[in-house]
Amino acid sequence: MSTDTDRQWRFETAQQGLNWEQHYKPVLKYVALAVLMAWMLLPLYYTFVNSLKTPEMIFTTPLGIPWVTFQPVPWSGRNAWRTMWGAFPFVQYTLATFVVSVGTAGLATVSAVFAAYAFARLDFPFKNGLFVLSVAGFAFPVVLLAIPIFVLLQQLQLLNTYTGMILAFTAFTLPYNIWLLRGFFEDLPRNLEEAARVDGCTQIGAFFRVILPLSRPAIASVFLLAFLLAWHNFLMAFIIGQDPLHTTLPVAILELQGTFFVRNFHYLMAATFLTMLVPITMYMYLQKYLVEGLSSGGGVKG
Repeated sequence: MSTDTDRQWRFETAQQGLNWEQHYKPVLKYVALAVLMAWMLLPLYYTFVNSLKTPEMIFTTPLGIPWVTFQPVPWSGRNAWRTMWGAFPFVQYTLATFVVSVGTAGLATVSAVFAAYAFARLDFPFKNGLFVLSVAGFAFPVVLLAIPIFVLLQQLQLLNTYTGMILAFTAFTLPYNIWLLRGFFEDLPRNLEEAARVDGCTQIGAFFRVILPLSRPAIASVFLLAFLLAWHNFLMAFIIGQDPLHTTLPVAILELQGTFFVRNFHYLMAATFLTMLVPITMYMYLQKYLVEGLSSGGGVKG
């Protein structure tokens, strides 16, 4: 027979064993993260599994796994992928997209490094006003700036050129890069540069020998963000690159409209998934730098 002391002990043990902070909160956190991850991966899953089905299967059960839900169609997906790769000039479009994306990411990153360092560490007239102007691109939608950029590139005879596309894409990615890197440079201790100056470095020498090596995670993160923005850019690529040599993948997929491939939906899913492979691969390779760069100051303090 239990006494009052035993009941009190069991009550306190139960209270200590199932409290909010140690048990309920972690479980709810992981459940919320799992739901969020599933929601974010749903488009990728939908595209992949439907590229392995026949058109009839896609419209019957679009979220089903083909080798579980339906009769096995082991070669249907492979045929769709192989057909798209062979009949559709994927190599040419992928190469054009890669050149434009890497060029944009490189130009936007190099320009942003020097601009952000100047805004973070140097003193010059109208610094704050110039910083606001440099990141003012946030406030304008791409559609609003598309026509002026098109007219400007037309006058410079840069339409249907990689140079024109890289310059246009950089105009939209540079404000993000400057904003992110400025916050990172402001968080770096100034005594690091001062120590380098005491050892005989000039300010430029301290920048290249101290600041840049410490900024590699932030630089890698803005390079990746610029690459992804350029890779998925549709509107400017559609306006500027109008010949087959300068057609990027998002525009090329649109050109499938009204063709045999769109009537067979699994071909379109295969093309879309192949389009995502390069950015997914690059993100997996550079994601550790992206996390370090965003969590170490850039993007938090701007």
